[in-house]
Amino acid sequence: MPKVKVNGDELKIDLTEPEVKWIKDTLERDPTITEFGMFDVMWSEHCSYKSSRPKLKLFEDAEKNYDYVLAGPGQDAGVIDIGEGYALAFRIESHNHPSAIEPYHGAATGIGGIIRDVLCMGVRPIALLDPLRFGILKNNPHSQWLFKYVVKGIADYGNCTGIPTIGGEVEFDKSFEGNCLVNVACIGLGSVEDFKHAPSRAYNPGDYIILMGGSTGRDGIHGVTFASRTLTDMSEADRPAVQIGDPFTKKMIIEATIEAIKTGYVRGLKDLGGGGISCALSELTGDGGTGAKIEMRKIFTREPGMTSYEIMLSESQERMAFIVKPEGLEKILEIFRKFEMAHAVIGRTDDSKVLKIYDGDNLVVSLPSIALSESPIIDREEKRPEILDDLISQKTPEPSSNLEEIIYKLIASENICSKEWVYRQYDHEVGVRSVVKCGTGDSGVLRIIGTNKFLASSVGANSKHCFLDPYEGAKGGLVEVCGNVIANGARPKAMVNCCNFGNPEIPESFWYFANSVKGMADFCKELRIPVVGGNVSFYNEDEVNKTAIKPAPVIMIVGIIDGVENIITLPFKNVGNDILIIGETENELGGSEYHSVLYDIEGGLPPKVDEKKIKARWDFIFELYEKEMIKANHDVNKGGIIISIAEMCFKNKLGADLDLNSYNDKNLRDDKLLFSESVGRFIIETAPKDFEEIMILAEKFKIIVKKLGVIINRPKINIKGLKSQEIKLNVDKMKDLYDSTIPKLMDI
Repeated sequence: MPKVKVNGDELKIDLTEPEVKWIKDTLERDPTITEFGMFDVMWSEHCSYKSSRPKLKLFEDAEKNYDYVLAGPGQDAGVIDIGEGYALAFRIESHNHPSAIEPYHGAATGIGGIIRDVLCMGVRPIALLDPLRFGILKNNPHSQWLFKYVVKGIADYGNCTGIPTIGGEVEFDKSFEGNCLVNVACIGLGSVEDFKHAPSRAYNPGDYIILMGGSTGRDGIHGVTFASRTLTDMSEADRPAVQIGDPFTKKMIIEATIEAIKTGYVRGLKDLGGGGISCALSELTGDGGTGAKIEMRKIFTREPGMTSYEIMLSESQERMAFIVKPEGLEKILEIFRKFEMAHAVIGRTDDSKVLKIYDGDNLVVSLPSIALSESPIIDREEKRPEILDDLISQKTPEPSSNLEEIIYKLIASENICSKEWVYRQYDHEVGVRSVVKCGTGDSGVLRIIGTNKFLASSVGANSKHCFLDPYEGAKGGLVEVCGNVIANGARPKAMVNCCNFGNPEIPESFWYFANSVKGMADFCKELRIPVVGGNVSFYNEDEVNKTAIKPAPVIMIVGIIDGVENIITLPFKNVGNDILIIGETENELGGSEYHSVLYDIEGGLPPKVDEKKIKARWDFIFELYEKEMIKANHDVNKGGIIISIAEMCFKNKLGADLDLNSYNDKNLRDDKLLFSESVGRFIIETAPKDFEEIMILAEKFKIIVKKLGVIINRPKINIKGLKSQEIKLNVDKMKDLYDSTIPKLMDI
């Protein structure tokens, strides 16, 4: 880590030598130790996005190109108008490094931070989602420990705030052994008027700056620079960079903040997350085009003797910074007193465009407001990994056991089995909004109280596919997550993403990032899905063993369902109904669970995405929804078509008689037909009387729809039409294997 000397004291920083020179040349002097610390955190990768910004420009300007987008990238959260006067805010963030060091507090404070981001948009947080990634659980006490306490941290914090966790995903892979990923998402709901009353970052000289919430301590100092290095660069001394949350304070902060915003007196609002007070003040004044004078000793601290450097860089949780109109000061303070929230007026804005911070009579910071919030950009080198050609050329071995045994093994594998052990720890029903609960649909569905509208949301990514082809893998992730909300009856309305990658200084790692972003950008432009925000987490890499995580561009989609009658759920409903599949199965086993679980290989041909076919399938499905022809819907994902059909059988203890002979029009080998993970396919339940009309519509939309079989009243799945054998599966046995894997691994 580089070092500089300030007044004879040596200071460790992550700034490069050219950056240090630029700072000194711009200021025409040597910075103070506190100023150096502020530049260090604000120009860290985590805060500045100095490596990722050039690539993120590939995304469309959401506010310009979509009339229902009210706030896009660059805001604390994306906001869309969903009709009937309602606005929806949502955001996704990473808390990977803290969670790898202290899983309980790292995960909990990730939830706390994402709630504050949504709160800054003037709406009430109503739902949480948590996409997670860990090393393999089996015979791995370290991964089990991380998994246990990350889930507990999310559960305890979310449950205490009274915000339901309505969805998420868990992926296990050896590449996440040393770098678990803890991504957290939050959805907020309010009126369009609430959003219009939200702070605008357009301030007047003389406005008051108020700090409200938790006190400032030494926890979390240098949290963002800690998150801008690989974990192998860290030491025991980095543990204080992990913050400690307080969900009960957060509950009061939510209520006090919403009431304060509704007064109309709050001009600016920023949560104190990454970068702490340094980030909040520099962004508020830099974006607002103002300066400010701050009296640092009015900032309430929880530890004696804190220096200006520690106070400005602390990332202690549960803090908000408000910019308030002078005439509204007493009203805002009255609200904070009402909710018994600690607060202090720490300064006022002015027209100097300089951020000045005094420690008593000592001026410890005097910086142009814009300097901290506008970091230099770094153009990174990209290089396709040489290993990919060999990986993609890997062939699928001949099945090593009979297909029945393989299916039982797959249904019990870590990435396919039930995640009930996770979501049962969450209060996913609090708030009386939950309609489709965890485990009963492909996405979480919430009612929008006072309307006949429903919100559906899902998160996910397929890291194994992205590892082989980040461009197609990122697009495939979008197909999958959009498919989840479509399967519940919702049209995708907007997307945010959380890009988790290795060290951007390594060309191969940056290549993965660049191509994943391009894939998401191209897909969203083609399918008309606005990208309204996101997050980038780099340095998820083990430099000792020279291994990075598999690329994980995690996607969050929100969609809207109009009318309770249009909500579709996953389970099969009625004996005798037809089981249809929408979409073709290709020879695409690369990155599949079949390859991983059966043969421990990572290669092969991964799925590719044809946007025109995907759009046609989606349009076809919504035509069937309008005609009320779909009784159940489930997208085909990990494990292939039989796994999806089995999951549809579980809840109502039904079964299926299948004949795959007519479906295998590509003459695939049996294992390739059954276990391919070609994206964009759906299994639907329909009434026999509608079959002829459905096939006419399929021809109209130029898509492939085939009948696979019928639902039966016995918990059996019988499969004919394969080349090698007939298969008879016991649904009860599959359900037992599906339910018991994680509890057994976690010794429950």
